[in-house]
Amino acid sequence: MTNVISLAHARAAKTVRTPAQHPPKPVSPSKAAAAALDAVQLQASIENALSMALNHVRGNASGRLHAATAKANRALTLLKQACTSSTSTTLEG
Repeated sequence: MTNVISLAHARAAKTVRTPAQHPPKPVSPSKAAAAALDAVQLQASIENALSMALNHVRGNASGRLHAATAKANRALTLLKQACTSSTSTTLEG
């Protein structure tokens, strides 16, 4: 014996909207809050890259020096990016 579930309306199944069709609107932070958050994330990335570079230098494997140099270069690139973004926000404000 099969159970049959009847719908109240034939159109009821057609009007169901999934969350993908109507995603919730994100709350946009102010420009200052977004810039501060970006600065914090950028600083965390810089510190992480430098920490990983030191970790690679402390290792004894021969390939670790190359990895340490790559991480130090990544930190340098992020520092340059932080300097240019702080200069642009200072000039705008």
